[in-house]
Amino acid sequence: MADTDRHLPFSQLDDTRLDRLAWRVLVIGSLIRLLYAAIHPMNLAGDEAYYWEWSRRLDWGYFSKPPGIAWLMALVTSIGGDHTVTFRLTSALLGVGSLLLVRALARNLFGPRAALVGVLLALATPANVLLNFMLTIDAPLVLCWSAALWCFWRWLRASEDGSGSGAPWLIGFSLALAGGYLAKQMMLVFPLLAIVYLVVSKTHRARLKSPGFWSAVAVSLVALVPPLWWNSQHDWVTFHHTGGQIAGDTDDKPLGYTFVEFLLTQAGVLSPVIWFFVMTAALAGLARFKRLAEPVRFLVIFSAPAIVVMALMALRQTMLPNWAAVYYIAAMVLVAGWLAGAGRGLGLPAGWRKATKPALAIGFLMVAVGYLWSPTLRALGHAGDPKLDPMRRLIGHEQVAEAAAKMIEQVPNPEKTVIIALDHRYNASHLAFYLPDQPRVYRWERYDHVASQYELWPNPIDDGKTGWDAIVFVPGTEKTVTRRFQGAFEEFGPMGTFDVEVSPHYERHYRVFLGHNLLNWPEGIPLDKPKSGNDGIDPEPDGPNPN
Repeated sequence: MADTDRHLPFSQLDDTRLDRLAWRVLVIGSLIRLLYAAIHPMNLAGDEAYYWEWSRRLDWGYFSKPPGIAWLMALVTSIGGDHTVTFRLTSALLGVGSLLLVRALARNLFGPRAALVGVLLALATPANVLLNFMLTIDAPLVLCWSAALWCFWRWLRASEDGSGSGAPWLIGFSLALAGGYLAKQMMLVFPLLAIVYLVVSKTHRARLKSPGFWSAVAVSLVALVPPLWWNSQHDWVTFHHTGGQIAGDTDDKPLGYTFVEFLLTQAGVLSPVIWFFVMTAALAGLARFKRLAEPVRFLVIFSAPAIVVMALMALRQTMLPNWAAVYYIAAMVLVAGWLAGAGRGLGLPAGWRKATKPALAIGFLMVAVGYLWSPTLRALGHAGDPKLDPMRRLIGHEQVAEAAAKMIEQVPNPEKTVIIALDHRYNASHLAFYLPDQPRVYRWERYDHVASQYELWPNPIDDGKTGWDAIVFVPGTEKTVTRRFQGAFEEFGPMGTFDVEVSPHYERHYRVFLGHNLLNWPEGIPLDKPKSGNDGIDPEPDGPNPN
C-alpha cells in the first residue's frame, strides 16, 4: 500500500493526471535542453575535441577509454557534420533517452507519482546541465546504465506479472551492457552488482540458475573483445592508465581534505537537499536492508554500496565529480519512490517529505543559474573571468584558431609544413577542430612516456614527412621549447606571438616557432631523470639551437 502521509507530493492528483503531468514536464525539460544546446555559442571542451580527434582515426581502442565515444562521434558527424552543435544536440538527445528510462523505471517500481517525482528530481540536478550539454563518455554511459537497470528489472518481473519469458528484456539488457562497456570501463561494475542482487534477493535468487541471464552477460562481454585486442597490441595502455586513476593521488593534501572535497562536490552537482535525500536513503537502505521491499532492495544494491565505496576512496585520494554519476540513477529513483510514499522499509521520518518542494525549488534554481550564468557573464563582459566563469575552458578556442590560421598563412612552404602543438593534448585537439579544413595536428610529449593518444599515433616521420618544415604553437609566454625538440630540425627559431582577447577578463597567449627540415622525431626526457626547478630541462632561447 502506498503511504497516505499528508506530506506526499501531488497527493491531489490521480494516476491519469500524474502521468500527463510527468509527460508534460519531460517534454518541456527536453525541449529546453535541446534549444539551449542548439543556440548557446560555447566551443568544444577539451575532452570533446580530443575524442573528436579519435573519431577521425577509428580504431578498436584508445589510450584511456574504449572506442564507443569515437564511434559515436564518427556516426553523428557523418550525419550532422563536424560542427559544435552536432555534439551539443547529440548529448541532449542522449539525456532525453536517459530521462525517459528514469521515468519508466520509477513508474514500474513505484507508480505514477514516483515517476513524476523522479523526472522532476532528474531535471533539478545541476550535474545534468553539463551531462546533457557536453558530449563526453558520461552521456552514453548514463544512457546505457539506465537502460540496463530498466531491462534487468523488467526481466526479473516478467515471469511474476505474466508478461512472458522475458527474453526481449534479456536481449535489451545484453545490448545495454555491451554499449556501456564500449563507453566506459565503469559499466563492468553493473553485471557484478546484478549478481550481488540475485544472491541477496530471496524473491529472485532462483534467477541465478537462469541460462538466459548468464548467456546475456556472456554475450555482452563480446563487446570487450575489440578493446582487449587493441590493448594487447599497445602494451595494455588503457589498463595502466585506469590503474593509475584508481590508485589516486592526494597531492599531499591535509588528512580529510579530499573526503570533504568529495562530499561538497557531490552536494553541488546534485543540489544540497537532493544530495541529502540520496545519501540518507542510501545509508538507511544499507542499514535496514533485510526489512526493505524488493524494489527498494533492487535500487539500494545498484546505488548505496558503490556510493559508500566512493566516499571511502575519497578519504585517501582526489575523486573526480563524475565517477559516482551512474550510481545516482538508482538512488534518484529510490528517493522518488520514498517521497511518493512507495519506498517501504527505509524508516526515514515521514515529515522529511515536506522538504520535497524546497528540494526541487533549490535544484531548479541551481539548474537555471547553470544555464544562464555564462550567457549573463558574456552579456556583462565578464566571460572567462577566472573567479566567476566556471565555463571559461569552453570559450576562446575558435578565436585562437583564427589567429593561428593567420600565422600558418605566413609559412614559406605551406604544402610541406606540418602543424605541431606542444603542451597539453587539448591544445592540439582544439587547433585540429577549429583550424580551417581541420588539418592533422601533431603533438610532442616532452617526457618519455605515453601520455595521450597522440603518442600512439604515427608522428610526422612515420607519416613520411622527413625534410618537411613545421609550425609549432606553444601556449603561454613562459614555457620553453627544449633543446631536444629544437634539435629535430636543421634550423629552428621564433616566428612570432599572438594574443587573443576572449573578453576583457580573459586572454590567451601563444608563441609560434618555425622549424626547417625535420630530421627526426625526438624521444622525450626520461621520467627518472632528476628534476630541477625547471623539470631538469635546460631552458631555451627563442633563437635556433646553438648546437
